[in-house]
Amino acid sequence: MTQPARYAPVQIALHWLIAVLFAFNFIVSDGMGQALRAKLSGAEPEGLVALLHPPVGIALLVLTLIRVVVRQRMGAPALPQNNNPLMDKVAHAVHWALYVLLVLIPVSGMAAWGVGIRAAGEVHEVVVGLTIWLVGLHVIAALFHQFVLKDGLMLRMRPGPDKRRSDVV
Repeated sequence: MTQPARYAPVQIALHWLIAVLFAFNFIVSDGMGQALRAKLSGAEPEGLVALLHPPVGIALLVLTLIRVVVRQRMGAPALPQNNNPLMDKVAHAVHWALYVLLVLIPVSGMAAWGVGIRAAGEVHEVVVGLTIWLVGLHVIAALFHQFVLKDGLMLRMRPGPDKRRSDVV
């Protein structure tokens, strides 16, 4: 069986939904530290962030776990031919590191917000920062493939039908 040219529609949808929810939660998270301090001191947290951030985090956890299961079952398209083996290894490591971090973020957030473990909030912030760096690396690598190598790698995750081929994972 040959590997398809792109990810399956469910994988593409999960990728972009997770990306949008992560970006949303990062953008609205500004007041979350203050809301957590208020909650830990027994006060009622104020602001929309305290209402939005936790459930979006739980949704991210569920979607990430689904994505990992789908990835294990459906696999991934083959990397471009003549790709640098070191780049392939780094890409693989970054993808799996992102999956791990996208699980650790909501788990640490739930430990801080739901259970009241202050140190988990600090872990949450560090893990989010690391994730931002890895997402940046992921985006830079995708742009490098698109505009420098011109190998069509970004088409694997583009929403919509593939007009070049009909084969899908």
